[in-house]
Amino acid sequence: MATIKEPKDAWQLRVYPLFTLLGWVLITVSIIIGFFVLSSSAASYWGESAKAVRDAAEAGSSLLGQLNVLAVTPRWLEPLTFLGVAAFMVGIALEFSSIPNLLNNRGHVMGVCFPLIVKQSGE
Repeated sequence: MATIKEPKDAWQLRVYPLFTLLGWVLITVSIIIGFFVLSSSAASYWGESAKAVRDAAEAGSSLLGQLNVLAVTPRWLEPLTFLGVAAFMVGIALEFSSIPNLLNNRGHVMGVCFPLIVKQSGE
């Protein structure tokens, strides 16, 4: 009679939550930074000053500082968001990669148990 062994934990099942959570954290941080930093800077730059005032702004003025924030922040925010999406996808791929080993173990257990089930149902 064959014995049933408890399956060993796949390393993917221990690691995938970290990647998935890292992805969600990076995406959330990117959204929060974009919302609070970009929205306030955009409201100050576009809403509070007329085009003539923006065009006449001198070097070092606060208007050009706001324009700098509006131009630079998306350049590092987009890669951060992309990294978050990539980490999330790696987490999903790691979770899916553990499925074949689990199914193989279930098949082995069913192969061992099936003769006993048939034998019991025939009695």
